[in-house]
Amino acid sequence: MPRLNLSDDTLRGPSLEERKQSQGPAKRLIEKLVVTLSSNVESDPPSRGRRVFIATQLIISFLLVMYAVFAPHSIALTQGAYLIAMGAWTVQLVATRRLNLKRSSLDIALFGFFACCVISSFLSYDPLVSIKGLKSPAFFLAFYFVSNRVRTIRFAVFLAMVLIASCLVNVAYSGFTLAVGRGLKIESINPDGPFANDVIRVGDTIVEADDQSVNTPDELVRVVDAQRGRLHLKLRRKEAIVETSIPRQAIIESSGSGFERLGITTSSGRNFRIMGFYSHYETYAEVLQLIAALAIGFLIAIPDKRSSIARFLYIAIPLLTLTLVLTSTRAALAGLALGVTTIAIANGRRALMVAVLAVSVVLPLALLSVERSRGVAFFDPEEGSTAYRLEVWREAFGIIKDNPFLGIGKGSEGKLRDSLGLYDEGRLPPGHFHSTPVQIAVWWGLTSLIFYCSFMTIFGICIWRLVRVLKSEGRWQLRGIAQGGLGALVAFNVSSLAHFNFGDGEVVMAFWLLTGLAFAIRRIAAESPGDATTQTTTLPSTGSSDRNQLPGPVATSESSARVARAKSN
Repeated sequence: MPRLNLSDDTLRGPSLEERKQSQGPAKRLIEKLVVTLSSNVESDPPSRGRRVFIATQLIISFLLVMYAVFAPHSIALTQGAYLIAMGAWTVQLVATRRLNLKRSSLDIALFGFFACCVISSFLSYDPLVSIKGLKSPAFFLAFYFVSNRVRTIRFAVFLAMVLIASCLVNVAYSGFTLAVGRGLKIESINPDGPFANDVIRVGDTIVEADDQSVNTPDELVRVVDAQRGRLHLKLRRKEAIVETSIPRQAIIESSGSGFERLGITTSSGRNFRIMGFYSHYETYAEVLQLIAALAIGFLIAIPDKRSSIARFLYIAIPLLTLTLVLTSTRAALAGLALGVTTIAIANGRRALMVAVLAVSVVLPLALLSVERSRGVAFFDPEEGSTAYRLEVWREAFGIIKDNPFLGIGKGSEGKLRDSLGLYDEGRLPPGHFHSTPVQIAVWWGLTSLIFYCSFMTIFGICIWRLVRVLKSEGRWQLRGIAQGGLGALVAFNVSSLAHFNFGDGEVVMAFWLLTGLAFAIRRIAAESPGDATTQTTTLPSTGSSDRNQLPGPVATSESSARVARAKSN
């Protein structure tokens, strides 16, 4: 019988590297995701309710990833992931009976603000509407959830990168919609054709015909032939929407056939403000500026500018900035510019010079693009949106004067509109007051505004100090997220002067995520000072009690040498 020779390699089977290479990319991606989720589970879970703790922490970690994935796209999915995760955290707290929350002045400011909202709602002019509106400010608990359930730097960095990468999906979608076009831009009008009237002008964009969207000539012809009577058109002219109608009999009697009988030439309309997957461009711009600030802050902190993360951010940042410019939102552009400048100031003179140079080049080009697309200057009191804001702010100050402490309650302006003569005695379209500080003072009073300014100030001071400390320690991953949070905080508050972004669910959920990540980093930095796993090479700080602390690579090489000696022995 022939003898079978089996080598040691055959007996051992394929190595771990060979098995990994034989797996498909989807399986490797799932394994990496599982490892990342597992990294957010404490290595020393509590003895009470140990299994429940581990299971709920894995669920919470997965839902945090979903929170970051959906934050740039959908408010329903974002808040759904957060609420389910809060339920899992509640189960975890009940099972382990461990709530390690340290009290601080920030808690007084946040809970004081929400308490003022509650009291104002019960004393409101329209209590039912105001009480129902409390769910919006109640989402401040997302800050506590994120800051406490993000347990490791690896998971925090993963969430930040997922948020940026996910936002690039709607950036790509926005580019696609811009390439395809929206509506039909009128290039010429036959003076004898049916479209020649006193309202329609060359340069107008037909966006709707008989309440149906039209993006191609065939769609417009189909709407014209589908009904009788007058053809109702909705046109976009710069910032304004113009409506008019044309008798279909004039189209029938005109010469030509098909689209030619309309007497116009058109092209795809591309002069519109992109909005991603949202229903409004201002919401999209607010979210973009927060995520762009995170990406810029993280890139500045990376020591190796040729790493894979740096290369990814080199691509992401210009795309996010360009998309923000295409929203033509002035307040968001100014917010991002000041946010980046603040990050640069926190990093020192060299970074400040680079940031000032970049802002001085990009911002004028962005404002020129806004002026070209919207036909408005950066600030023009006579321009439509600016004039609207100035009028409603004037009316808001009168309401604040009459109801200084607790305001009128959220939504009560609808009930008081006629009696107070709001919106220029009804001549302006009803809406809100287009400024977060003004809106808070009107709805919930000056007391709540004081608490609001207090927790925003505490956020700023704490994150600023964190950035400075981490810069001196050289812990770049922690510093990258902290800097991104600082830039996002400044950008949010700058744009809030002209937008009510605190009342926009999509924006505020992204805001709580980023501030929660920054404070999670603050906690991690305090729990593991000088941890070598969070840095590349870090020398001991002058105030460190550990005089024998080694830089990361040296410690790693010594550990490898000890392992090699142990194997040889």
